Order: sequence, then structure tokens, then C-alpha cells
Amino acid sequence: MIKLKDFFLFISLTIPKAGIKISGFPLYLSLLSSVYFFIRGIGSITKRPREFLFLIVPILLLVTTFLLSKIVYNDEGKLIESDISKSDLLAYLSSYFAFVCFYGVVTIRNAEKWKNYIIYVFYIIVIYAFIQKIFGDYQVIIPGITANFQDALTPGFLQEKNNMIWSIGYLKATSTYQNGNVFGVNLLLIGFAVIALYQARGKSYILPLSLLALAVLLTASASVYFGLIIAVLYMLVTGKNRTVLVSTLFIMIVALVIIGLTDNIISHMIQERLFNRDLSDAGGRSEKIMEYVNDVSEKPYILFVGLLFSNSSFSQVYEILPLALLQIFGLPMFIIWLSFFYCKIKPLLKTPYVLPFIAYFSASISDGAFWLPPTATNLCIVLGLCTLWKNTQSKVIKVEG
Repeated sequence: MIKLKDFFLFISLTIPKAGIKISGFPLYLSLLSSVYFFIRGIGSITKRPREFLFLIVPILLLVTTFLLSKIVYNDEGKLIESDISKSDLLAYLSSYFAFVCFYGVVTIRNAEKWKNYIIYVFYIIVIYAFIQKIFGDYQVIIPGITANFQDALTPGFLQEKNNMIWSIGYLKATSTYQNGNVFGVNLLLIGFAVIALYQARGKSYILPLSLLALAVLLTASASVYFGLIIAVLYMLVTGKNRTVLVSTLFIMIVALVIIGLTDNIISHMIQERLFNRDLSDAGGRSEKIMEYVNDVSEKPYILFVGLLFSNSSFSQVYEILPLALLQIFGLPMFIIWLSFFYCKIKPLLKTPYVLPFIAYFSASISDGAFWLPPTATNLCIVLGLCTLWKNTQSKVIKVEG
């Protein structure tokens, strides 16, 4: 059983797109992993009466929301008539309830070994991203392993997944995730979990931080850049030994300045993604936000019922995780979701293990990759691992004391 858990954890974090699609439905090994940890999580959470409320309350709210939607949206007796497609509906619901996987992860018994395993995972996905850019993004793809089988055999499939920056002809680094933003946010989770482990062990983290920063740069995602910057600033403010971090940052800044003063693809990418962009409309997000605000002002019940079962057309603010949760599910379910992560991350605040979540939730302010599997599951997997590591460390400190 331990080997099976290790296998599923490795698949989710390292090669989430391994598998095929049948009639458009993804039959990925990472999907089996999510189901496995969800089922394990159901068994675990039912044994914790207080925490069981995190599961049962949103289910009851979801049923109530559905029933209320039949009244307030006047669906004329139709079962579900929503502007959201069935695939998006499934993604939203599965992503929302992915937190149950946390309880499946905290049941693993070899958390100490995963301190080394996750380091291996980090180097695999980072090195693979580098290999992509060195030898060609399409040259190193393994059908059914590093990309799903059908996509891997489709010419130019990566650029069709919002990865191409056409103005400079640059394809975002995607590693084994097929999408630059999805790879980026998962990289933040895994990379900063590794850096947290190095900090907890009192080891130098110059190498993993440098590799993380370079891989993040290659994703060409401004949201991921922001998550990296916020996490590094957090390390500067809260870290006890800042010498290593300051030295690393100095070397990285000098390298960026040199790159910026020369004519190369990286300097063009930085210029295009950070300086040549019109950020006044937040990449088209402002219009969607204002539309939602207007909808709420005209129909206040939308704030509480959400738009999950609405039959009216609306602009989904899926790029911004907090607002997307509020818009789709309504305020009560948003509060429950927020409460779960607050309760689970709060014990990590005074430890290095909070770093992955500082980085991820900073990026999620403007990046909705949470809705794209396997990010939702991986967020809960890393949260479960960090919780186990923190608890183990606390026990060691008590014994030594």
C-alpha cells in the first residue's frame, strides 16, 4: 500500500499528463491519483467529527444553492441550465472538493522519505523544462508520459494551449504540465516546499532557489513571477539567516542586468511580459470584475447563491481564484473553502513550510490555474506533506527539549 501511495504521489507531482484522452475525457494516471487520495481522504475525514464539517457543510450548501437557483433563476423546471459548460462544471466542483485529498495524504506513513522524494521531483521537472528549451519543446516529448498520447502526436499542440507569446515567437516552458501557467504554479508549490526543507535542515538553498527562479523565468508568466517575488520578499522579512538569500539574489540580479543589456530571447521575454504590457485593464480581467459587480448590485442574491446554476450568460472571472470562488459558488461556500485553508496553513506560519502557500496564493490573485487539474490536487498534496513534516519536526523538538 505504501508503494501504491508513493506511485500516485509521484505521478501527480511529476508527470500529471501521463495517459490518454477518450472522446475528449482525460484518462490520466494523475486522475486515478486524485480519486485514490479523495477516497482515502473521505475515510479519514469522517473520523474527525469537527473537520467533517468542512465536507458536509459545503455539500449541504451546494444542494441548497441548487434548490434556490431553481427559484431565483426561474429555470422553468429544468434540472440544470447553466451558462457554464459541463466540463467546466466538473472542473469547478472537483477542484473545490480537492481539499479532501489533504486528509488522504496525511495518512501516509513514510513522510520522512518524501523529504527526499520531493527534491527528486523538483529536479526532474526543472531539468526537463531546461531540456525543452535547449533541445526544442517538441523534441523531448514522450507520448503518453510527458504529455497525453493524443496531444503529443498533434503537431504544434503546445502553442494551442495559450503557451505561445506570438509577439516575440516564444513558447512558454511547460515541462510535463503542457501549460506554462499550470507548470509555473505547480513549480512554486514544489520548489518552495524543497526550499523549506533545506531551511528546516539548516542547509544552503542557493542551488534550488536559483534553479527555481530560472525555471519560473522561462514560464514567461507574470502571475508566477509575482508569486516568486512575494515568497522571496517573505523570506527576506522573516528569515533568520539572510546572508545566503541576499547573496543569491545579488547574483541573480547581476545576471538579469547583464541579460537585459544584451539582445537575447530572455531579455525580449522580460521586456514583453513586464514592461510592454498594458496593465490598466488587468489583462481583460477588470471588465469581467465590473460585470460581476454590476450583476451583484442589480441582483444581490447572486452574492450568496453564486452563478454555478445560473442560466444567464456571464463572464467567468476564472483567472482570479478568490473572485472566481465567490462568483461561481457564492459567499457561504467561499467562506468554507477559505476557512479550511486558513485552519490548515495557520499552524505552518512560523515555520518554513508556509513558503509554498505564500507563493501559490500570491500567484492565484491573478492566475486561475487552480481550476486546471492537477493543480488543485497538488496544492492539497503539498499542504498534507508540509503538515506532516511540520508535525514530525515539532515532535523532534519536544523530545530534544
